[in-house]
Amino acid sequence: MAQSTAPLPPAPVLMTCFGHCGIGLGAESYRRLLLDVGADPLKPVLKDTKDESRILKRYGSTILRFPGAYTGGETPLIPRALLVDLDPRAANLILQSYPDLFALRDKHVIHGAGGAARNWAEGRSRFKNEVTQKWDFAKQLTALSPEPVRGYTVPFAMGGGTGSSFACSFIEFVKSNTKEHATIATLGLLPEFGWDPVILEAAAINIVMNLEYQIKYSDCSFLFSNKRLRELAHKYEKRVDKIPSIIDDLPKEHEVGWKDYKGMNLIAANAISMFISSFARETEWDMSNYRTWLATKRPKFAIPWVIPVLPDEDQWNLNQITGNKHNTMDSIIENLNKKQDAILFDIDETDIRNYGGPKDSCCALVKVKGDFDIKEREILKRVIKERFNIEDSRMIFVKIPIMDKEQANVTILVNTKAIGPKILEIAREAEESWDGYKEEYGRWGLTTEDFKQSLMDVVHQFS
Repeated sequence: MAQSTAPLPPAPVLMTCFGHCGIGLGAESYRRLLLDVGADPLKPVLKDTKDESRILKRYGSTILRFPGAYTGGETPLIPRALLVDLDPRAANLILQSYPDLFALRDKHVIHGAGGAARNWAEGRSRFKNEVTQKWDFAKQLTALSPEPVRGYTVPFAMGGGTGSSFACSFIEFVKSNTKEHATIATLGLLPEFGWDPVILEAAAINIVMNLEYQIKYSDCSFLFSNKRLRELAHKYEKRVDKIPSIIDDLPKEHEVGWKDYKGMNLIAANAISMFISSFARETEWDMSNYRTWLATKRPKFAIPWVIPVLPDEDQWNLNQITGNKHNTMDSIIENLNKKQDAILFDIDETDIRNYGGPKDSCCALVKVKGDFDIKEREILKRVIKERFNIEDSRMIFVKIPIMDKEQANVTILVNTKAIGPKILEIAREAEESWDGYKEEYGRWGLTTEDFKQSLMDVVHQFS
């Protein structure tokens, strides 16, 4: 088979983005992945045939060649991505703004007809009775991935009604209706109450149900908080303004709220792209390893800690001069000394000291040029111990190959009981609010018995 039409090994990972938030964040993460290999998201073509094989091999699990659409030495890249929402506007806007990236547009989007009123039960019901009746999921997934799917990354907002319940229904579908032993990674964003457009009581109920589905069906669940992301976006506002984003490529009249989340999405996408790089490039780590790592953990959730908080504005145009250390371990150390690092969850030093546990663990993803030797490991170990008091034996280090012009990056995924109090506070709010919402949720098939069972499971997981 000709090189220009052959699908790429290894077996792929699909990013399935749900709801307005999930689609915006997923698209920003894909943009980051393309930038990392020197491709332009608006014209996603690698023209350097010398590096073509090396780059595509490392990113084969997230990016496909576009069969038969181009000629010559250009190798177009398209995402293996599925954008799902009840309201088609968000997904269609991304497709229209990136016509070359999402050139196979009919394969990339699934939608219903209108919102679900921030009601998780309505979203789940309409996913099963409206969306899956209209769309053949198995056929849609096969169209994106001729090879058996090895994994799914699923970004979504935890407090909403549509995206979150669709994500839950989807991961249940994958585990119940597909033959592949795919690993599911959920990337859930907790809202900041009083700022994000969520209804406190309903959002608390929605979050409990989302957590229950992640406990049941997600192999590796990661939690971000919009409160912390918003604080960081404000802190680094001047740098954020200079960094290109998917927002810059959208028509001004169609920014549909994403503009307010530009910095937050850039920071979260930096961590998500590192997560994908940990198994998409030539590493000793597979996505399924995350499943094994978190299998016996309680809670079965991890939170990201990024160094640096933001990538350079335009790393692929940096002047490569002798001694430039932007992609070495020295750069990471410099960022740490300048406190250019952050945990992307609403948690502070007091929480960590009071609520962490002796079995807390972490997985450190390290993308630096050169060897990651004993000295460099000890530096990171010391930093991790100072922040989370995690034992050496409970630290995992994954070295990720770095492209010549990429900057150094470290993302540490931390599994800690210290996130428990934040979740249990939301669970208490959900329990106290249920009686006022049980008729509305019950109308869409969520019974009091089902909710109470989910609440018990979540409290048990995070206690």
